[in-house]
Amino acid sequence: MEKQLPETLLEPEVIAEMVIKRALADYRKAQIEKQIDDSLKNRNKVEFIRLTNELNGQHKIQTVLNNKR
Repeated sequence: MEKQLPETLLEPEVIAEMVIKRALADYRKAQIEKQIDDSLKNRNKVEFIRLTNELNGQHKIQTVLNNKR
């Protein structure tokens, strides 16, 4: 017996694209967070500020995209 998926207004391709974009964003966030940790360990203030600004920018973009749904 085939598993029935709940009905949605979105095409499967659109859902797949959303999942991939989310996975990539989560991966990039984890990378930046690790680099922030490294910059703290190395006491690299310039790199820390650059990375936290980048992380905050990504957060703002994600918030805007989430509000469009």
